[in-house]
Amino acid sequence: MTSVLYVYAVTRDAVTPDAEGVDGIQRFGVATVADIHAVFTSVSATEFSQDVIDRRAGDLEWLGAIGYRHQAVMMDLMKKTAIVPLRAFTLFSSEEALRSYLTDQRELLSKSLERLGGKQEWTLRIELEPAKWSEALTGRVFSLSDLQNEIAAASPGKAFLLRKKLDDEKKRASHVAEDELVGEIEQAVLAKLGCETIAESRQHREGAFPQINVLLNRDEESVLQELRDELTARYQHEGVTLALSGPWPPYTFATMNEER
Repeated sequence: MTSVLYVYAVTRDAVTPDAEGVDGIQRFGVATVADIHAVFTSVSATEFSQDVIDRRAGDLEWLGAIGYRHQAVMMDLMKKTAIVPLRAFTLFSSEEALRSYLTDQRELLSKSLERLGGKQEWTLRIELEPAKWSEALTGRVFSLSDLQNEIAAASPGKAFLLRKKLDDEKKRASHVAEDELVGEIEQAVLAKLGCETIAESRQHREGAFPQINVLLNRDEESVLQELRDELTARYQHEGVTLALSGPWPPYTFATMNEER
């Protein structure tokens, strides 16, 4: 059987996970170049060809199983060593190709492993309750507040037209106000924890709620949880709730060239 290497992560230590690989078997290999290593499973080149992957893109059961096992391997490796996580379906044609890649990228990978050592990724998702957030906009955007006051003093007919204008203005102002809110929360995280963060707006997340990704020392989880509670209490009157999830492999912060 012709095989290819399904690679999970680059690691600081030559360890293998206590978990099933993407093929459902606990069988792993490690490719090493100097002080960096890559953990992989040898899989069928046919079953993991690009044509098959594309054809099974709608097979949620298959994709779900791959994703679950991939994530389980990552979570176990994180407990043992620093990792630079790779996305699902990162494939190399051979160990020679993988070692060549590690050689070419050794300096960047070594720096990434040093930076990510002892850290985990957490996510603060900023959820907005539509009705409350819409009302809160008038307090955040002066032009909306002025328009609200004009409506209160207007005749019924004029007030009707102004309310329609207010709704249109709120839609335009919402994007700006959301960005300001994300910035406020990100600054609070930086002030409290002094860690790396990456904010993602609703536009970056294809319409999903904005979020802030946080690269956190392992022993600071409780501090982040306390901050989440403080910020939720601060913003709840605006219909804002902060959902904290993690820890995750540091995908967002693992910058590397994935050409292979």
